[in-house]
Amino acid sequence: MKSLELFNLSGKVAVVTGAARGLGKQMAMALAEAGADVCICDILTEQGISTSKEIETLGRKAFYQDVDVTKSAQIERFVKDVVKQYDKIDILINNVGIESEGCPIEEVTDDLWRKIIDTNMSSMFYVAKIVGKEMIHRGEGGSIINMSSISGLIISKILPRHNVTYCVAKAGVAHLTKGLASEWAQYNIRVNALAPGYMLTENTATSRKFPEIVERLTEMTPMKRYGREWELKGVVVFLASQASSFMTGSTIVIDGGHTIW
Repeated sequence: MKSLELFNLSGKVAVVTGAARGLGKQMAMALAEAGADVCICDILTEQGISTSKEIETLGRKAFYQDVDVTKSAQIERFVKDVVKQYDKIDILINNVGIESEGCPIEEVTDDLWRKIIDTNMSSMFYVAKIVGKEMIHRGEGGSIINMSSISGLIISKILPRHNVTYCVAKAGVAHLTKGLASEWAQYNIRVNALAPGYMLTENTATSRKFPEIVERLTEMTPMKRYGREWELKGVVVFLASQASSFMTGSTIVIDGGHTIW
Protein backbone atom coordinates (compact mmCIF):
# COMPACT_ATOMS: atom_id res chain seq x y z
CA MET A 1 0.00 0.00 0.00
CA LYS A 2 1.31 3.45 -0.92
CA SER A 3 2.10 5.78 1.98
CA LEU A 4 -0.72 8.29 1.52
CA GLU A 5 -3.25 5.50 1.06
CA LEU A 6 -2.53 4.43 4.64
CA PHE A 7 -4.29 7.58 5.86
CA ASN A 8 -7.49 6.99 3.83
CA LEU A 9 -10.54 6.50 6.07
CA SER A 10 -13.09 5.89 3.32
CA GLY A 11 -15.74 3.43 4.44
CA LYS A 12 -14.94 3.93 8.13
CA VAL A 13 -17.44 5.07 10.77
CA ALA A 14 -16.15 7.31 13.56
CA VAL A 15 -17.61 8.48 16.86
CA VAL A 16 -16.33 11.72 18.39
CA THR A 17 -17.51 12.88 21.81
CA GLY A 18 -17.60 16.57 22.71
CA ALA A 19 -17.47 17.50 19.03
CA ALA A 20 -19.81 20.49 18.94
CA ARG A 21 -16.91 22.95 18.99
CA GLY A 22 -13.19 23.34 19.65
CA LEU A 23 -10.76 20.47 19.37
CA GLY A 24 -13.55 17.91 19.11
CA LYS A 25 -15.05 19.66 16.11
CA GLN A 26 -11.67 20.00 14.41
CA MET A 27 -10.92 16.32 14.92
CA ALA A 28 -14.35 15.29 13.64
CA MET A 29 -13.82 17.41 10.54
CA ALA A 30 -10.37 15.87 10.04
CA LEU A 31 -11.81 12.34 10.02
CA ALA A 32 -14.50 13.40 7.57
CA GLU A 33 -11.92 15.06 5.31
CA ALA A 34 -10.01 11.76 5.32
CA GLY A 35 -13.14 9.91 4.16
CA ALA A 36 -14.96 8.72 7.30
CA ASP A 37 -18.62 9.10 8.17
CA VAL A 38 -18.75 10.81 11.58
CA CYS A 39 -21.22 10.49 14.45
CA ILE A 40 -20.84 13.12 17.15
CA CYS A 41 -22.30 13.78 20.57
CA ASP A 42 -22.24 16.70 22.99
CA ILE A 43 -24.55 18.64 25.30
CA LEU A 44 -24.38 21.78 23.12
CA THR A 45 -27.30 20.99 20.84
CA GLU A 46 -27.27 23.89 18.38
CA GLN A 47 -23.51 23.80 17.88
CA GLY A 48 -23.55 20.02 17.61
CA ILE A 49 -26.18 20.09 14.88
CA SER A 50 -24.22 22.82 13.08
CA THR A 51 -21.02 20.75 13.16
CA SER A 52 -22.94 17.74 11.85
CA LYS A 53 -24.18 19.81 8.91
CA GLU A 54 -20.63 20.99 8.19
CA ILE A 55 -19.48 17.39 8.02
CA GLU A 56 -22.24 16.65 5.51
CA THR A 57 -21.00 19.47 3.25
CA LEU A 58 -17.83 17.39 2.81
CA GLY A 59 -19.89 14.62 1.25
CA ARG A 60 -19.79 12.46 4.35
CA LYS A 61 -22.69 11.09 6.39
CA ALA A 62 -23.12 12.62 9.83
CA PHE A 63 -25.21 12.06 12.94
CA TYR A 64 -25.62 14.13 16.11
CA GLN A 65 -27.16 13.28 19.48
CA ASP A 66 -27.24 14.99 22.88
CA VAL A 67 -25.27 12.81 25.31
CA ASP A 68 -23.95 13.34 28.83
CA VAL A 69 -20.91 11.04 28.73
CA THR A 70 -20.92 10.63 32.50
CA LYS A 71 -24.22 8.71 32.13
CA SER A 72 -23.80 5.17 30.83
CA ALA A 73 -27.47 4.86 29.83
CA GLN A 74 -27.15 7.86 27.50
CA ILE A 75 -23.93 6.48 26.01
CA GLU A 76 -25.54 3.10 25.39
CA ARG A 77 -28.49 4.74 23.65
CA PHE A 78 -26.16 6.76 21.43
CA VAL A 79 -23.98 3.79 20.49
CA LYS A 80 -27.06 1.68 19.78
CA ASP A 81 -28.42 4.40 17.47
CA VAL A 82 -25.08 4.75 15.67
CA VAL A 83 -24.83 1.01 15.05
CA LYS A 84 -28.48 0.89 13.94
CA GLN A 85 -27.80 3.54 11.28
CA TYR A 86 -24.25 2.66 10.25
CA ASP A 87 -23.87 -1.03 11.27
CA LYS A 88 -20.50 -0.50 12.94
CA ILE A 89 -18.01 1.76 14.73
CA ASP A 90 -14.40 1.71 13.51
CA ILE A 91 -13.00 4.75 15.32
CA LEU A 92 -13.67 6.41 18.67
CA ILE A 93 -12.29 9.76 19.78
CA ASN A 94 -12.89 10.24 23.51
CA ASN A 95 -12.66 14.01 23.67
CA VAL A 96 -15.05 15.38 26.31
CA GLY A 97 -13.45 17.47 29.05
CA ILE A 98 -13.98 20.47 31.31
CA GLU A 99 -11.51 23.06 32.54
CA SER A 100 -9.45 22.85 35.71
CA GLU A 101 -10.81 23.68 39.15
CA GLY A 102 -8.93 26.97 39.61
CA CYS A 103 -8.66 26.73 43.42
CA PRO A 104 -6.04 25.30 45.81
CA ILE A 105 -6.34 21.58 46.48
CA GLU A 106 -7.35 22.17 50.12
CA GLU A 107 -10.39 24.11 48.86
CA VAL A 108 -11.54 21.48 46.34
CA THR A 109 -14.86 20.11 47.56
CA ASP A 110 -15.72 16.44 47.23
CA ASP A 111 -18.38 17.32 44.66
CA LEU A 112 -15.93 19.36 42.56
CA TRP A 113 -13.35 16.56 42.72
CA ARG A 114 -15.93 14.03 41.53
CA LYS A 115 -17.13 16.31 38.72
CA ILE A 116 -13.63 16.89 37.31
CA ILE A 117 -12.52 13.27 37.67
CA ASP A 118 -15.79 11.90 36.29
CA THR A 119 -15.93 14.24 33.29
CA ASN A 120 -12.25 14.24 32.36
CA MET A 121 -11.34 10.62 33.13
CA SER A 122 -14.18 8.31 34.10
CA SER A 123 -16.22 9.32 31.05
CA MET A 124 -13.38 7.97 28.88
CA PHE A 125 -13.84 4.59 30.56
CA TYR A 126 -17.63 4.66 30.27
CA VAL A 127 -17.56 5.45 26.55
CA ALA A 128 -14.61 3.20 25.69
CA LYS A 129 -16.18 0.24 27.50
CA ILE A 130 -19.45 0.48 25.58
CA VAL A 131 -17.87 1.18 22.20
CA GLY A 132 -15.17 -1.43 22.88
CA LYS A 133 -17.80 -4.10 23.52
CA GLU A 134 -19.34 -3.28 20.15
CA MET A 135 -15.95 -3.50 18.42
CA ILE A 136 -15.20 -6.83 20.12
CA HIS A 137 -18.61 -8.20 19.12
CA ARG A 138 -18.11 -7.17 15.51
CA GLY A 139 -14.68 -8.77 15.43
CA GLU A 140 -12.95 -6.44 12.98
CA GLY A 141 -10.88 -4.33 15.36
CA GLY A 142 -10.82 -0.58 15.66
CA SER A 143 -8.95 2.49 16.87
CA ILE A 144 -9.70 4.38 20.08
CA ILE A 145 -8.09 7.75 20.79
CA ASN A 146 -8.37 9.24 24.28
CA MET A 147 -7.77 12.88 25.08
CA SER A 148 -5.16 13.25 27.80
CA SER A 149 -2.99 16.36 28.23
CA ILE A 150 0.51 17.44 29.14
CA SER A 151 -1.21 18.14 32.47
CA GLY A 152 -1.20 14.37 32.85
CA LEU A 153 2.60 14.46 32.71
CA ILE A 154 3.28 17.57 34.78
CA ILE A 155 1.48 19.79 37.29
CA SER A 156 0.94 22.81 35.08
CA LYS A 157 2.28 26.10 36.41
CA ILE A 158 -0.79 28.26 35.88
CA LEU A 159 -0.78 30.22 39.16
CA PRO A 160 -2.74 32.18 40.35
CA ARG A 161 -5.07 29.44 39.12
CA HIS A 162 -4.70 25.84 40.35
CA ASN A 163 -5.32 22.54 38.58
CA VAL A 164 -4.14 19.54 40.59
CA THR A 165 -7.44 17.66 40.24
CA TYR A 166 -7.45 18.22 36.49
CA CYS A 167 -3.87 16.99 36.22
CA VAL A 168 -4.71 13.84 38.20
CA ALA A 169 -7.64 13.13 35.87
CA LYS A 170 -5.52 13.54 32.74
CA ALA A 171 -2.77 11.32 34.18
CA GLY A 172 -5.44 8.70 34.75
CA VAL A 173 -6.48 8.93 31.11
CA ALA A 174 -2.93 8.14 29.99
CA HIS A 175 -2.79 5.05 32.21
CA LEU A 176 -6.32 3.98 31.29
CA THR A 177 -5.14 4.10 27.69
CA LYS A 178 -2.32 1.65 28.44
CA GLY A 179 -4.70 -0.62 30.33
CA LEU A 180 -7.27 -0.75 27.54
CA ALA A 181 -4.52 -1.27 24.97
CA SER A 182 -3.07 -4.19 26.91
CA GLU A 183 -6.41 -6.00 27.15
CA TRP A 184 -7.84 -5.24 23.73
CA ALA A 185 -4.82 -5.81 21.49
CA GLN A 186 -6.01 -9.43 21.20
CA TYR A 187 -9.11 -8.08 19.41
CA ASN A 188 -7.06 -5.85 17.08
CA ILE A 189 -8.39 -2.79 18.88
CA ARG A 190 -5.66 -0.16 19.20
CA VAL A 191 -5.92 2.41 22.01
CA ASN A 192 -3.75 5.52 22.06
CA ALA A 193 -3.93 8.97 23.61
CA LEU A 194 -3.12 12.55 22.74
CA ALA A 195 -1.48 14.92 25.23
CA PRO A 196 -1.89 18.45 23.86
CA GLY A 197 -0.12 21.39 25.40
CA TYR A 198 -1.72 24.80 25.88
CA MET A 199 -4.22 25.28 23.07
CA LEU A 200 -6.42 28.19 22.08
CA THR A 201 -9.64 26.53 23.26
CA GLU A 202 -12.58 27.18 25.58
CA ASN A 203 -10.84 25.18 28.31
CA THR A 204 -7.91 27.63 28.42
CA ALA A 205 -10.05 30.75 28.02
CA THR A 206 -10.21 31.42 31.78
CA SER A 207 -6.48 31.16 32.37
CA ARG A 208 -5.79 33.30 29.29
CA LYS A 209 -7.56 36.18 31.03
CA PHE A 210 -4.44 36.47 33.22
CA PRO A 211 -1.63 38.16 31.24
CA GLU A 212 1.00 36.76 33.63
CA ILE A 213 -0.14 33.20 32.91
CA VAL A 214 -0.04 33.70 29.15
CA GLU A 215 3.41 35.30 29.36
CA ARG A 216 4.77 32.55 31.61
CA LEU A 217 3.41 29.66 29.54
CA THR A 218 4.55 31.06 26.22
CA GLU A 219 7.99 31.82 27.66
CA MET A 220 8.22 28.22 28.94
CA THR A 221 7.28 26.85 25.50
CA PRO A 222 10.12 26.72 22.93
CA MET A 223 7.73 27.61 20.09
CA LYS A 224 6.59 30.67 22.14
CA ARG A 225 2.87 30.31 21.47
CA TYR A 226 -0.32 28.40 22.20
CA GLY A 227 -1.41 25.63 19.85
CA ARG A 228 -4.21 26.26 17.36
CA GLU A 229 -7.33 24.11 17.33
CA TRP A 230 -6.60 22.61 13.91
CA GLU A 231 -3.10 21.48 14.90
CA LEU A 232 -4.34 18.09 16.14
CA LYS A 233 -6.03 17.17 12.86
CA GLY A 234 -3.04 15.42 11.29
CA VAL A 235 -2.14 13.28 14.30
CA VAL A 236 -5.78 12.23 14.76
CA VAL A 237 -5.99 10.94 11.20
CA PHE A 238 -2.66 9.15 11.75
CA LEU A 239 -3.91 7.37 14.89
CA ALA A 240 -7.30 6.55 13.38
CA SER A 241 -5.85 5.07 10.20
CA GLN A 242 -3.67 2.18 9.09
CA ALA A 243 -0.72 4.59 9.13
CA SER A 244 -0.39 3.73 12.84
CA SER A 245 -1.31 0.02 12.56
CA PHE A 246 1.53 -1.18 14.87
CA MET A 247 0.95 1.47 17.51
CA THR A 248 -1.04 0.99 20.71
CA GLY A 249 -0.80 2.10 24.33
CA SER A 250 1.07 5.28 23.42
CA THR A 251 0.46 8.88 24.45
CA ILE A 252 1.58 11.40 21.86
CA VAL A 253 2.63 14.82 23.15
CA ILE A 254 1.81 17.84 20.97
CA ASP A 255 2.88 20.86 23.01
CA GLY A 256 5.21 23.14 21.07
CA GLY A 257 8.05 21.70 23.13
CA HIS A 258 6.67 22.80 26.52
CA THR A 259 7.65 19.57 28.30
CA ILE A 260 11.21 19.61 26.94
CA TRP A 261 12.38 21.73 29.87
